[in-house]
Amino acid sequence: MSAVSRSHSEVTTSGGFTLIELMVVLAIVAILLLVATPNYDSMIIGSKVDKARYALASSLAFARTEAVKRGETVSLCLGSSDGNCGTDDTNNPVSWVGTGWRVLVAADNQTLRRTENSITGVDINYSCGDFISFGASGERRSGSGECSFSFSDSGGDPSYDKNLWINTVGRVRMN
Repeated sequence: MSAVSRSHSEVTTSGGFTLIELMVVLAIVAILLLVATPNYDSMIIGSKVDKARYALASSLAFARTEAVKRGETVSLCLGSSDGNCGTDDTNNPVSWVGTGWRVLVAADNQTLRRTENSITGVDINYSCGDFISFGASGERRSGSGECSFSFSDSGGDPSYDKNLWINTVGRVRMN
C-alpha cells in the first residue's frame, strides 16, 4: 500500500509527552521543593544539636566508666588548640564552642580520648566551669549541686535548645 492510499485508521501516534506536560511537572516539583526546604533546614539544625549532645554524653559515660574501671579520678575537660585542657576565666556558664574536649586521668594527665568539636552552628555552655571529674566510685567530684550543659543553635532560635544534666552521683540525664 502506498503512503498516499493509507486510511486514517492506519496513522500511528508517537509516544512521549508534550512540552506543556513537562512544564506542569516541573512546576509541581518546584512547589514541592519550596515546601520541603524549610523543613529540611529545620531537620539539619536539630540533628546538629542532637549530635553534639550525644557526643558529649558518650564522652561523659566513657569518663565515668574509666574512673570506676581504673579506680582513680578521671576528668573531662574543655579542649584547647595545643591539645591540653583549656581554661576559661570568665564567669559561668563556660562556653565550650569550637574547642572540643579531652578525657584524661587526673593523676598523670594521660589522655584517654580527645574529641574535636567539628560541629558548627551549635553553642555548648557548661554551668560548672572548665572540667568535670568522676571519682573511683563514679561520683561527680567537680562543681556543686546539679551541673548542666546547654546546647543551642548558633543562629539563636530557642526552639532547638537542649540540655544535659549531671547530678552529684555522676548520672547523666538529657531532655
